[in-house]
Amino acid sequence: MCSSDLSAPPLVNTTNPEIGRTVESEELTSLPLVGRDAYQLLALTPGVQHVTSTNSFGYPEEHAFINGGSDNGVGSVSYYLDGGINMNSLRNTGNLIPNPDAVQEFRTETSNYSAQYGRFGSGVINVITRSGTNSLHGSLFEFFRNDKLNATPWAATSNPPLHRNQFGATLGGPIIRNRTFFFGSYGGLRQTTSQFENGAVVPTALERQGNFSQSKVIPVDPTTGQPFDYNGMPGWIPPDRLDKTALAIVSPPVGLPGIPLANGPESVYQYFVPNPYNTDEFLIKVNHQLNNRHQLTASYFQSNGLTSTQPSGNLPWSIETYTWRQHDANLSDVWTLNDHMVNQVWLTYTRYFGGRNDSPRRSLTDYGSLFAVQGTPALPNITVSGYFTLGQAIQGPVAGTNFYAIRDVFNWTHGRHTISFGGEESLNKDVTQTFLNNYGTFSFTGAETTQKGSKTYVGNALADFMLGLPVTMNQDTPD
Repeated sequence: MCSSDLSAPPLVNTTNPEIGRTVESEELTSLPLVGRDAYQLLALTPGVQHVTSTNSFGYPEEHAFINGGSDNGVGSVSYYLDGGINMNSLRNTGNLIPNPDAVQEFRTETSNYSAQYGRFGSGVINVITRSGTNSLHGSLFEFFRNDKLNATPWAATSNPPLHRNQFGATLGGPIIRNRTFFFGSYGGLRQTTSQFENGAVVPTALERQGNFSQSKVIPVDPTTGQPFDYNGMPGWIPPDRLDKTALAIVSPPVGLPGIPLANGPESVYQYFVPNPYNTDEFLIKVNHQLNNRHQLTASYFQSNGLTSTQPSGNLPWSIETYTWRQHDANLSDVWTLNDHMVNQVWLTYTRYFGGRNDSPRRSLTDYGSLFAVQGTPALPNITVSGYFTLGQAIQGPVAGTNFYAIRDVFNWTHGRHTISFGGEESLNKDVTQTFLNNYGTFSFTGAETTQKGSKTYVGNALADFMLGLPVTMNQDTPD
């Protein structure tokens, strides 16, 4: 004979058609989380996948894929934090949420969800933060990693630095016992990682003077169709033919980046690119029992961060720095009219702005070129096939959203029936400013120093660069 727990929840939901899953606080605190990101637990809901990434505007964003759906860079899932919308409408993607110690639960609705979530069709993700109680409770946490036990990357001469400290605290308790409660949280991340670059082939001492007599490919003079010849030495470009800007990049003025000398075999240059990543987050939440029918809740969440990286390229040239700041302010009122009528109202303000800026703020003009940059100065993107790439990326100093919303839901229970109705009104203001590739993009392939009519001879891309003869060039104006 077996017994059953009549208080246990039913295995089949017979009260509404919603399909989804709630991740409880026990799972948030006990399951391993990569990067301490509660969004990682979205994978516990069947049919849900997610990606957290830093977008081209400079701030992190959450992409959830529900039941095989694709967002194609523009999301189709509604994200809420403490009942208020928590999205950025530039891409319709989810914003950041507090650390797991500050999250009470979150629910993912994958289909047949209530009409009160009427924004997007793929699903709903609703995150609820913790609240204070009559008892004073708190927590401290820190997670630490470094490079002491890491293996040295293949072909590297040393181990890249790795330092990661993720830390924080929570505290909650009463302000007025049985009536007013508070909860606060802080989380921080200080991380330094590095990417290893060893794909650049830099000019030899002779090639820096235009002397390609010892190079694997002897360049052809595009004006004569014959190999260059200077002072009786084939492959040596006459000094008066060399491009002054290219020479300045190869041997730059003091304070400007340029082409370093080789530090590896076969004229290879290798190095580590530092990638710092620092974030801070704050949460404060207050619950107040106005009377036995009204409960007010106010919460404010802020997250900000900074990271930098090298744009695509394989030589030290430019650094792109990303910064962002997010604000979520929510005020809600739960009004119990009687034992079968409840009204809930939310006021929300969400602001999420980020940007990315290149440094140093220099341009080809600083190397003696007449090339004019449109807008803010920035170094160009230069690709020399088979040798190196001086990488540059688009700047976007301002991009983000101001979002204002009010939402009201009225629930009426009558016997075995529940009726909900309400509405939502929102105002959204987007701002986007980018400079595109105003700095100029140049490609050198060897096409100019190729022997015309030959199907087997390949020109020298570095010689094209030293002559100042790109095969393609394009430039945008700021937007």
